Amino acid sequence: MYSICTAESVCAGHPDKLADQIADQFLDDILYDDKAARVAVGVMAAGRRIIVTGEITTNHRPRIRESVRPALARAGYSPLGILIYVWTRRQSSDINAGVTTSLEARGGDSSAFALQGAGDQGTVYGYATAEAPERLPLPLVLAHRTCERLDTAQAEGTICGINPDGKAQVSVRYDDTGTPAAVETVGSRCSMRRARIWPCWSVRCAR
Repeated sequence: MYSICTAESVCAGHPDKLADQIADQFLDDILYDDKAARVAVGVMAAGRRIIVTGEITTNHRPRIRESVRPALARAGYSPLGILIYVWTRRQSSDINAGVTTSLEARGGDSSAFALQGAGDQGTVYGYATAEAPERLPLPLVLAHRTCERLDTAQAEGTICGINPDGKAQVSVRYDDTGTPAAVETVGSRCSMRRARIWPCWSVRCAR
């Protein structure tokens, strides 16, 4: 009995990845000035608008707009004409109390692992697989590689007219032992600069 696993990845200019890159950029910039800074900020990309909002506690004044523009340029967008909205404030007293002194430390625990609290943070977990050298599931690796090729084609002009926004989806068939047997489908999609004539560029291949 075989099974099919599908994974999706997005290009550098996709709003999801773009928001991540912007957040990474201004977090790096803030920590460069203040290694003890606390940053809990979200980013939203919609149309030609970037919205940054959240809580920041630092000894230096964050230069968020100055951080957003190079992230946009690296993703393949011109920062000109893009509106950047910033709504931030200092970290709330409740979260500050939880991060500065953990519940265990307040209860008398003085061990190294109990001194700093986790605030409202969560835990992320996953697993490794031998399907690819990256130790990731093969459909995800292939989807990532497809998007990397699309990013390169956009940056180098190999495919004329495509925008940085795009995505790819790959389906892999597994045999009854759980081993990858074949690539069933590959789909990719990119937005085009001349959207009035070509709303998108799409390729789908199937066995």
